[in-house]
Amino acid sequence: MKIVRIIILAVMLMLYVTYVYAQDCGGGVRYKDNGDGTVADCSTGLIWLKNAKCVDTSGGVKPDSKGRLSWYDAMKWVADLRTGLCGLTDGSSSGVWRLPSKAEWEGMVAYAKKEGYTDPALTNAAGTATWTDGDAFNNVQLVFYWSSTTYDGPWSALVHEMNKKGAAWGVTMMVGYMDYGYKSDHDNVWPVRGSN
Repeated sequence: MKIVRIIILAVMLMLYVTYVYAQDCGGGVRYKDNGDGTVADCSTGLIWLKNAKCVDTSGGVKPDSKGRLSWYDAMKWVADLRTGLCGLTDGSSSGVWRLPSKAEWEGMVAYAKKEGYTDPALTNAAGTATWTDGDAFNNVQLVFYWSSTTYDGPWSALVHEMNKKGAAWGVTMMVGYMDYGYKSDHDNVWPVRGSN
């Protein structure tokens, strides 16, 4: 009986936290454009960069014209992201932004996938339809975005030999599929940070 009470209390707490985020974002919307180059995820409390394909130089690293970097360069790039870059006017400083974890990516695309929203697996700001450019994000690519989570799955001898530097998880936004990429590959970067 005690375990049932604990589970009920945990579910109530999760519902309350979700309610608080929705209230902060204006009555149940999924994403809120903060007007400062950031977008609040009302479901998780995370803050995402509005521009999902920024090509500004950060940390001495310049993405290619498609916004792609190796995982190693992406880690440097997000660590130095701050106000004045990528349309940010939020007052953020170096060390605040990071790559999202695998779990954070899964949280971002889960509802869209459940509802069958693809191309990309992302909802609009209200959470009622597939995302379109400017609602609430700009420049979302349908390709692979890095996560900060290193891939530690099974390796065949051939894959290990081809990739001695390792791999990291990421998401293909076309359908919200989680996969890994070699850290030396050049893929997209979409920074996130904690709530204010």
